[in-house]
Amino acid sequence: MVKRRRKDRRDGRYLYDADPMHKFMPYLMPKRTECEVFLRESIDVTNIMDYLEARKGTDGNNVTLFSVLISTIVRIFALRPNLNNFIAGHRLYRRHNVDVGFVVKKEFSDAGGETVARIAFDQSMTIFEISNRLYKHVSEVRASGSEGADSTIRTFTKLPRPVTKFSIAFLRFLNYYGKVPKSLTESDPNFASVFIANMGSIGGNAPFHHLNNWGTGSLFITVGAVQEKVIAVDGTIAIRKCLDLAFTVDERIADGYYFMRSIRMMKDILSDPSVLETPFSPEVST
Repeated sequence: MVKRRRKDRRDGRYLYDADPMHKFMPYLMPKRTECEVFLRESIDVTNIMDYLEARKGTDGNNVTLFSVLISTIVRIFALRPNLNNFIAGHRLYRRHNVDVGFVVKKEFSDAGGETVARIAFDQSMTIFEISNRLYKHVSEVRASGSEGADSTIRTFTKLPRPVTKFSIAFLRFLNYYGKVPKSLTESDPNFASVFIANMGSIGGNAPFHHLNNWGTGSLFITVGAVQEKVIAVDGTIAIRKCLDLAFTVDERIADGYYFMRSIRMMKDILSDPSVLETPFSPEVST
């Protein structure tokens, strides 16, 4: 275990070596919601769909388009560690782990409730390990009907309004110093490395979503439905299956060049998802 230093938090290490501009930006723009940058990319997923089709019928296969996306994001966080930075208490930190938050719909109907989930992944995990952990957790959440965050929210909604307002203000004070109880943060996706909304699962497009001032989340991704588009491929026009992704990022954690290069690397991985079958190794990464 890495020794905790004076300015470290339970959920992140203080970046002593960050450049002065990134250290100063939280004082100029203290709210996460005033530092949002919006990026949209259309990804050619034809190769992914072929990959998934080829895996059909494989014993124990549970790899899906969503788990391919999750696996790619985990791999990108391993390759691009600045994406796992966050601002709290006017300081720049980096998380110890890569964890993903998302919404779990209990049933696809107007009356069907929903809950939120947060799962930690090891950066060395393969796509098969990530898929197994992902869908095991989703099944457990649907079977139990809730996550820990649900019971906490339910408790707050039963309190008188002044008490709820004071409690939330006190929790924000604790979060400033990294002292929010772990029991309140461990299942809260607002403290995750990335929050993902899979709008494509209900046939929707990928809208931009805001960040939240509560928590430490610096990245929100929405996923649209797969659609056929006419695009240029190797100098010719072709009809390809494409997926729109909308990114909302906190500009204080890295610069624009870093974000755009990370997206390009993500697109490279998605062009050949078989690379995710091999565990990540820093020694062979670029």
